[in-house]
Amino acid sequence: MDPRGRDARAQPTPWRIIGGMSSAVVVVEPPHGPVLVSADLHGQGDDFRRLRAWWEESRARGEDPVWVSTGDWVHGPNAGEPSPVTDRDGRPLYDYPDESATLVREILALRRAHPTRFVSILGNHEQAHIGGPRTSKFHDDEAAHLEAQLSLDEKEAWRRELRGWPLVVLIPAHGVVVTHGALSPPPGATRADLDAAHAPIAAPGTRLPDGAALAILRSAMVAYGYTDGGDERLLQLLGPPYRHVVHGHDRDEEGWAPTGARASLLCTSFGARREAKAALWLDGDTRDLDRALRRLWR
Repeated sequence: MDPRGRDARAQPTPWRIIGGMSSAVVVVEPPHGPVLVSADLHGQGDDFRRLRAWWEESRARGEDPVWVSTGDWVHGPNAGEPSPVTDRDGRPLYDYPDESATLVREILALRRAHPTRFVSILGNHEQAHIGGPRTSKFHDDEAAHLEAQLSLDEKEAWRRELRGWPLVVLIPAHGVVVTHGALSPPPGATRADLDAAHAPIAAPGTRLPDGAALAILRSAMVAYGYTDGGDERLLQLLGPPYRHVVHGHDRDEEGWAPTGARASLLCTSFGARREAKAALWLDGDTRDLDRALRRLWR
């Protein structure tokens, strides 16, 4: 993730990279201003525009916000096959048009214009476009379905962009670690294992890791929660001042749920009831993350 472009020239860089230009870990250090954290959208255009409006309104106030995402921006419902999944009141959860191709174009534009203010973690649905396992939640091959809607130049730009996305974003000012899935290092894992887990993402042709690095990569992409203290091990591996893990990948109708002793699931769009869709607005005292929750449509 190369901090070049208009923001990098005109303003202090609010994030730095540990380990290299395409690193497993990105540290977001805003000189001032809030951090917006959002989770999986899966092609939900209305929710994307809501989040972008919040971010742009903050920029207009001169607050210099940074936007961090847990990934899984793309791959939404098949319009020809309405999903039978409903919320507790019987309302469909996945009844929106899939705007994944539009979101790809918007994300590429935002990264070009604001490379130091707009940061995303790689989700498993993005990984499917750069050699990861193909996903089939709504289509037999969701990556192929989306890429059929993109031009050749757009497909190449999308793949290049994804190879620079990290597995972890750290926000030291708020003690928060952001991941896609419930990233769980096995006992004895090291920071070198974390870097090795990211190697096949950053460098095409790199063989898959094994051992601890493979366990890290798999959990980062597809683990749904913490059952064996993996959140504690991740925080211990990263060290102070980090005290809480926030991840996406799963769904929760209420938009926010504990998934470990020191971890929570954020559900911004996919799988949450409309009135419960949530993002985090980290600004000021955020020791109680519940108080940093913002509901998109209340």
